[in-house]
Amino acid sequence: MGRLERWRRVARARPSVGDVLRAALSRVWRRVEPSASPAGPAPSLTRLDALIDEVAAGRPVRWRVGGQPRPLPAAVDVAAYRIIQEALTDARRHAPGAAVAVRLRYDPAGLTVELRGDGPAISTAGLRTRAESVGGAFHAGPRPEGGWLVHAELPAPEDEAEPA
Repeated sequence: MGRLERWRRVARARPSVGDVLRAALSRVWRRVEPSASPAGPAPSLTRLDALIDEVAAGRPVRWRVGGQPRPLPAAVDVAAYRIIQEALTDARRHAPGAAVAVRLRYDPAGLTVELRGDGPAISTAGLRTRAESVGGAFHAGPRPEGGWLVHAELPAPEDEAEPA
């Protein structure tokens, strides 16, 4: 087999730069895209209790809501739901049985989502992408007293609230 034929085989076996870029963008858009899966209801904070029951099965998860809940722009509602969903899923995967606390706080500027957990740190790259996709701010990392913290501030001014 000649050198040219070997090169062709190697080139065919390796993905092109375009293939790699397309795959990476596809993964990002699947995480950011606010559409619901066809098999279930649309993601929304109105379903937070069901989400926690589903994802937190067998682990202690406390949650509370502060401020006056109100309708949010659809993209912010979905982003907040998905941040909570992904953080709880990662916590279950990396720290089975560890306690997690979820807190939502509505204020005139928007919504703050905070999760605190025991155990090792969780993966947060997708969470950051979700928060930033709606113009929000994101912070995550270890807590000084141990465990981990996820904190997202999502813009949703009261005067721009969507009707229920």
